[in-house]
Amino acid sequence: MAHSTLSRAETQRIIRAAVGELDRAMGEMRIPGHPRPYYISYLIRDEDTWRIQSKYGARVLDTRDRKRNAWVDVRVGSYRNDHVREGGLLDNDKDAESYAYVELPFAGHLDALRHGLWRLTDARYREAVESLLDKQSHELTYRDTNRHLLAFEKREAVVDRAWSDFPSVDREAWGEFADRTSSMVRRFPEIRDSHVEFEAHHACRMQIDSCGARIVQCLPIWSLECYMWLLSPRGDGIPWTVRHMVTDPSELPDEATFRKQIRDAVEILRGLSVAPTLRSFCGPALLEPVPAGLLVHEALGHRLEGTRLLSPGEGQTFRDAVGKKILPGFLSILDDPRRATHEGRSLVGHYRYDDEGVHAAEAQLVHDGVLQGYLTTRTGIAARHSSNGHARTSYHQRPISRMGVTLVEAQGGLDERGLKQALLDEIARQKAPFGMRVIAATGGETATDAYNFQAFLGEINLAAKVYPDGREEWVRGVDFVGTPLNAVRGILAAGRRLEVDNAYCGAESGYLPVSTISPALVISELEMQSKPDSPYTPYTYRMPWEKPKDARRRR
Repeated sequence: MAHSTLSRAETQRIIRAAVGELDRAMGEMRIPGHPRPYYISYLIRDEDTWRIQSKYGARVLDTRDRKRNAWVDVRVGSYRNDHVREGGLLDNDKDAESYAYVELPFAGHLDALRHGLWRLTDARYREAVESLLDKQSHELTYRDTNRHLLAFEKREAVVDRAWSDFPSVDREAWGEFADRTSSMVRRFPEIRDSHVEFEAHHACRMQIDSCGARIVQCLPIWSLECYMWLLSPRGDGIPWTVRHMVTDPSELPDEATFRKQIRDAVEILRGLSVAPTLRSFCGPALLEPVPAGLLVHEALGHRLEGTRLLSPGEGQTFRDAVGKKILPGFLSILDDPRRATHEGRSLVGHYRYDDEGVHAAEAQLVHDGVLQGYLTTRTGIAARHSSNGHARTSYHQRPISRMGVTLVEAQGGLDERGLKQALLDEIARQKAPFGMRVIAATGGETATDAYNFQAFLGEINLAAKVYPDGREEWVRGVDFVGTPLNAVRGILAAGRRLEVDNAYCGAESGYLPVSTISPALVISELEMQSKPDSPYTPYTYRMPWEKPKDARRRR
């Protein structure tokens, strides 16, 4: 069954219905002997997703998925002290009753929507009262070190119902595009698995609260990728993905460009299949812009999320470092979700309002190497506190402080030749047999809790040994790892050219789109460790279109 795309008029009807239900909840909802809510907010997300996947010229997936869900925040107690503990960092329980009611009707009579909101709100209220009692019980034995901080910041209500039409999706054209481009991979028999996937995700967020906030945001994300998996003669499975992720579909490549990118990726895979394996490394390294941005994101970004300062279970690496130098003086870092583009490239981490209804704002994190502050929400982290609009959530989780659009700025950045020379100079200074250039990396992870080691990992796709004479040799089989303080204090130089990396980031409040804009970085000491290594046995017979080996030799 086809469902029409959300319209401006429908959003207004949804908001009116939700306001009526919220007002009813504030006026009627109570449990005798327990506090009534002092604040309620609804974040209703209407999502329309088209997804097409083709393998070797044949369609394997062609779907359109329409859904609507809501984050409902019911707060009991007061703005000074309420039921939320530790900033809500771990307020994401899938076993909670309310989790079953997050999904809402997206078509038909609005009474069904009102019923869904009623059921979800009622459950959230009872859970909040229970949490308040639990918090009070906990304080009979353990001291609440955040008791002096503001539980929830009062803000003036924002009314912004600005609507923007979503780009139209030509499903037939994109299906044919995926069929044709996936078909060309048959030319490369060493690629044992592959697919081309297109996705258009249109999300409309409608926010209202008991203070009068009324906000509409339309946020599209379009992506196109070709995944390839090569099996080398030695049994090594080597993956590679050509990926584009944008908010403006006009930025996606045309068919000729995408085909060339696929051919180029195959050549990279062929080179990696015969490259020597590097088991470990510790020494000077040059990280190209995307891997450098990944390092900053994992080593620094998550540790500057203010919510983590409220949890005694967190390592809180930079808790007492405001006003102190944590980076070289030529580097600054800010996070500004208001930025929609960078040098003509759209940024998927962009938004106008965060998930607590606060204007997105620039958070100056590091200036000239000195820590200035943190990413903040409406939950207080200091005596004088103000949210900078970085509260984010993806589904049922309480919003916590998260990155949006992170920009690394460098004074006196070097060009490509200067960066290479800075690496060679450091190799010579250390009398090292070689250094490393990390060319491509996708994905990473970090441990921020106090129970674990304070460490991070970045998954390397392409790297090269750099010898003292400047020669380079591709290697494979390693990821970069490290501890945050050692990694960032070892930065020696930065590049002039900035590059955008649009991706998804996962943390306690779910997977969210983020953008990182970074120059390349030269680091005096970066550690690398071996990837898991489990060689595959050869397939027992040829792929359907693969020619016999003797036929290929005769040709």
